[in-house]
Amino acid sequence: MRKLLLTATVLAAMPMVANATLIASFSQNQSATPTVVATDNGVTTNITVSSKSASITAGDGAILGNALFSLNATSIDAATTLGTAVIQHYSGTFCFSSVAGCGGTNFLSGTFTDAAFGGLGGPGLNVNVNNPPDTLVLTSSVIPANQLGAPSTFGLTFANLTPALHITSAGIGAATIGAFTADFSGTVSASEIPEPMSIGILGLGLLGLGYMKRKSNA
Repeated sequence: MRKLLLTATVLAAMPMVANATLIASFSQNQSATPTVVATDNGVTTNITVSSKSASITAGDGAILGNALFSLNATSIDAATTLGTAVIQHYSGTFCFSSVAGCGGTNFLSGTFTDAAFGGLGGPGLNVNVNNPPDTLVLTSSVIPANQLGAPSTFGLTFANLTPALHITSAGIGAATIGAFTADFSGTVSASEIPEPMSIGILGLGLLGLGYMKRKSNA
């Protein structure tokens, strides 16, 4: 019986393995173009979306609502190229809220650090955050906190870049993605983390099964 108690205690303390599932998808409303504005000073690039109208849908297809999407991300290193591909790392925040400036209902918000990448001369730029190993912390007042755990992802697509994706430089050794305007869409996935009570119930169930097995062998 002591071994069974120890096993249940260890299981209760261990994190449960989880797989990321789609919790939300989003896109800008047609009346909100252009929405994404990127500015550069020749060394760093700042990408912003200032409270633009967007539709956000839960992973099960339920409508979370028409929200105001805000984004602020700043490059944290120089843009690098490999052939025609360009990549640059960014750190930033985003939110889907009922009031401009991330106020009112927090449909979904987060902080992130990862890379933006695309093809030079092309019309698109992608941000794909995967936690782990990247940084992504999600919060919401309508999605339960235990459904926002790692592993999690934040995928953001910028389309119709004007001008096309390019690099600008203020001098030798300094390069950054050049200024542009664009449209946006994306998805967010996360993992459901069992509540402590659920894990405890699992442990009690294992204890019961072990006790019954031991009794039947007696």
